Amino acid sequence: MKKSYKKMLASTAAVAVVASAIVPVASAASFKDLNGHMYQNEILALVDAGVINGYPDGTFLPNNSLTRSDVVKLLGKYLVSLGHEVPADYKTKMRFTDLTAKSQDELLQYAALVKDVGVFQGSAGQLMHRDEMRRDQMATVLVRAFNVINDFDYAAHVKEQGFTSTISDLNRTTVEHQTNIAVLDYYDMVKGASFNPKDMTKRGQFAYFLYHMLQIETKPVLTVKKIEVTAADKLSVTLSDDKTYTVTLPTPLVENVETDVKFKIDEVEYAAKVKYEVPDLKVTAVTNPNGGQVKIDFNQPVALANVLNEADINKIVKVAGIATPGKIDLLKGELSADKKSLTVTIKGVKPLTEGRYNVVVDGVKTEKGLTLIKYDEVPTFTADKVAPAIASAENAGATRVKVKFTEPVTNTTGTTQFTLANGSVISNVTGTLERNATEVTYDFTKATVNGVALSPGTSVNITFGALVDISNNVAPANTVKTTATIGVRDGVAPTLLNIEQVGARKFKLIFSEEIRDLTRTDISVVQNSQTLGVIGVEKDKKNPVAYIIETAQELNGYATVANASGRYITDLSGESNTFYMYYNFVRDTTVPSYVSTTVVKDNNEEYLEILFDRNINVLPNANIAFNGWYAQANNQQGQLNVSAIPKKVATNDKALRVKLRDLLGVGYDFVGAKYAGQIHLSGVVSEYNLPVATTPQQIQFDRSGDLGSIADRVIVERVESVPSNENNRYQNIRVTYSHPIDFASATNNQNYIVDGTQVISALPTQGGIANRQVDLRLSVNDTTQLNEFFTTVTINNVYAAGRNVMVDAYSAPLRLRENNKPYVVGNNVAVSTEDIANGLKVGKTISFTVSEPIQTTIPNPFSVMVNNVDIVQQVSYSGDNRVVNISLKNDIQQNDVVTIALKQNVIITDAAGNVFNFNTTKFSFNGSQSYTYGVLQ
Repeated sequence: MKKSYKKMLASTAAVAVVASAIVPVASAASFKDLNGHMYQNEILALVDAGVINGYPDGTFLPNNSLTRSDVVKLLGKYLVSLGHEVPADYKTKMRFTDLTAKSQDELLQYAALVKDVGVFQGSAGQLMHRDEMRRDQMATVLVRAFNVINDFDYAAHVKEQGFTSTISDLNRTTVEHQTNIAVLDYYDMVKGASFNPKDMTKRGQFAYFLYHMLQIETKPVLTVKKIEVTAADKLSVTLSDDKTYTVTLPTPLVENVETDVKFKIDEVEYAAKVKYEVPDLKVTAVTNPNGGQVKIDFNQPVALANVLNEADINKIVKVAGIATPGKIDLLKGELSADKKSLTVTIKGVKPLTEGRYNVVVDGVKTEKGLTLIKYDEVPTFTADKVAPAIASAENAGATRVKVKFTEPVTNTTGTTQFTLANGSVISNVTGTLERNATEVTYDFTKATVNGVALSPGTSVNITFGALVDISNNVAPANTVKTTATIGVRDGVAPTLLNIEQVGARKFKLIFSEEIRDLTRTDISVVQNSQTLGVIGVEKDKKNPVAYIIETAQELNGYATVANASGRYITDLSGESNTFYMYYNFVRDTTVPSYVSTTVVKDNNEEYLEILFDRNINVLPNANIAFNGWYAQANNQQGQLNVSAIPKKVATNDKALRVKLRDLLGVGYDFVGAKYAGQIHLSGVVSEYNLPVATTPQQIQFDRSGDLGSIADRVIVERVESVPSNENNRYQNIRVTYSHPIDFASATNNQNYIVDGTQVISALPTQGGIANRQVDLRLSVNDTTQLNEFFTTVTINNVYAAGRNVMVDAYSAPLRLRENNKPYVVGNNVAVSTEDIANGLKVGKTISFTVSEPIQTTIPNPFSVMVNNVDIVQQVSYSGDNRVVNISLKNDIQQNDVVTIALKQNVIITDAAGNVFNFNTTKFSFNGSQSYTYGVLQ
């Protein structure tokens, strides 16, 4: 995206370049050939300031071309006026080979000065002072000159802003000239879509660019780089100059609440959002907003579902009367949008009356695994004397209306009526107000009036019968009503509110409202000019307005997250919008800590599940060992020392599991037995490859048994992608069964369906688990996929070995990664050239194209050797990461022997991790623009 300097001026400028800014004003100078000229104001301003002059005959000749000598003298004089000195040896030490001691004295002086300060470099050692100056050369010498004048690196500053020039003909010149033309473009000096870099520079054009370079203000305003809350009223603030300051706030911060603060450092005001995070999770208040609900407030967001069912809410909240003893049954819980309030609806017909109640809240955690300090207090509730009313009515979709009430409605009298503004009755509306409901959704999809469907934009009236709350407060019939509009957009487009990092390769997009399903192709993630592959998109089960995004590469540093080109987000009413956010992803260097071990049952099988406080990965060599004792129900006891391979929990990045029947094995797996001992873990790391603590943990558990261990039931235990030794594009699939299987049915490829491809064969796994594993060979023709291939695997009609027992039918999604290595396309490397004297050419840049996007963490992974010297200036990549561009410190001269190689120990891969093997290429430069890749000439 092109950023306008004018829009950014306030954030990048503080002090003017020169003591008095040059402003176009009416000039005493009058040139007879300037009237109406497009650069008249700029020329007159420079003349008035004494920077440039016209000719004695009263002309300026703005359309005459400038020679390189003209520019040397003009910039040299200006440098001298700013305090630079002409080198004393200007006449005895020639800076350029085409100047001699007999050359014009003024030219020798300023040529020495501009050479020594780095403004002019010449070509092949020559100044070529008689040549006319091209526009691309003019851009470079101007930027170099002002780098010296202002001690400011303009090109680096422009690059830091993430600016990309849209000038159409940049590729007609060298990389250095392109960079400096982009500087002029960034500061809004380039008018039009092209720059015409090879055209000659006119006097008027040079005056225009020189004038506007003089107007640029270069000292950046300091910004907040890092801010930490060290106390309720103290901040540690690091500014962009890397200096750190302690700031005292006039008002202490509220615990765990994001707060906007303003403060001054060196009389400059800054603003930021901060949060005073208190590690303890606590209940701050318990109240009853009405007779049917209890509201629990926490001091920070909690990790609960948006809606908790009856079983879940009764696990964490208990309410009992004191004045009127007895347990209060709970129906459901609803979490607020900020996740800091839980509203609990009670079950039954008896209301919460005025008096004292014992409320216990326990077993609640934050997203980071922090456990609530158990709340066990006796708050006083108030009597409910207010009838239910409508809190809000909102569109839940183009044809659905959700009506929310101020409290649970326990009873209704009469019917709910739906009418038009003229009183006509609307029929075929669906939706029922349940007992103790706090909301109801009505669906008008099939609604009609006199048999005619509702037109888009129809306004409908909803009128309720009498509404009664649990305290018998009554809202009379026909007094509770609302209005909604059907079949139109709500007029409010969805927006991206925030990004929340949840792992090394995962982050959460939080939108302003619920949106229609996102897909991988809807999202673009660009980090360090590299597009990261999006390999997973999942709607957050706890928050309907959030989606969890997974990338193929690690997230580390600033990245741009936006909708992909041509893609949009759409809310439930049909409103669409784009989104964009610049976010700093931070590498978590804290080692995951052990939290707990529990036995869980999933799919009728028991697992030992180990939870950590941070996301973890399980390496292929991971192992969980259990040393301890068991006691069976018949009082038989024994000692065991067993181990198994754990797996990461698919639905929880912080947990791993192992099947108890796999861990305990045949000799120690006893239903009804009790186990106690120590577990030892190895091969478990953080998402950033930091090993977790290996300290043994004491555990105990009961073995209840699972259906998977019953002899009459066989299941598909695991389906995974495995590498193929053949030249297939995608990996093959390995199926592992819970018990030995009948290979006649298990190797029948007709019993396996893999969506999007064909199963060519099913064969027993060589060296696999005896009689329990089969490898499926696939044929995949989708050659457009670069990162992965998503499919669904279905298995039917496979039998257990030696028994007439069929394996349970299986169908589940699976992700296959491609295994093709990137390669150089066209088998050639390109050299951009430039004509010099006597018909010779020099090489300016080297480039080649790769078959797919590549990636590496090394800034300059290639070397270009000429005369045993590496002349690589910088390695850059095209927007799609397929074209490698190598800019050079020195031009390649005729007959130079050039060797291009990948540096030692450098690894370049595609998004799937396949290694790019670059073959060393050697050639003798003969002025051609194409050389054979991989050949050592």
